[in-house]
Amino acid sequence: MRKAIVAVSVVVFSMGAVAAEEAPIPKEGSYSSLSVGSSTSKVLPLGKDRVQMTWEGFGVQTGDDTKGLTHNASFRCIGSLRALNGDFESFTNACVFTRPDGDQMFWVESGTGRMGAASGGIGTIVGGTGKLAGITGSGEWTRYVVRPAAEGTFQTVTRAKISYKLP
Repeated sequence: MRKAIVAVSVVVFSMGAVAAEEAPIPKEGSYSSLSVGSSTSKVLPLGKDRVQMTWEGFGVQTGDDTKGLTHNASFRCIGSLRALNGDFESFTNACVFTRPDGDQMFWVESGTGRMGAASGGIGTIVGGTGKLAGITGSGEWTRYVVRPAAEGTFQTVTRAKISYKLP
């Protein structure tokens, strides 16, 4: 009797493991995402009207549905901008998205905007690890800055449309 219970338990557990297995990633596709992040920054005044700013940010990304390539991924970004009278002269950001399975996607972006206001631009997928090795792609993004939760930080909400191809 005990052997039968162990055998049934092994079969039931195995069936659950197979059912929980992740579906394969399509070789190409597109999806919409929503990211929420929090950053700390350093600002260097360059005279009266110009500033240089750098930041490091962390957050999470979800997809419009659970099929997005980076649905429930965490991210870390490092970026910089230079602004004249509040308007961006330059803006670059580089991010690593880490999926729940541990695979990573690497994203770089450039954009235009105004300090403390909405900004937007384009991004490029420049690589990945694991199942995302060799990935390429691009997308458009729009970012909104919200009221800071604590002094010395800033929080953002970003919406993006991303297309990708895997080898």
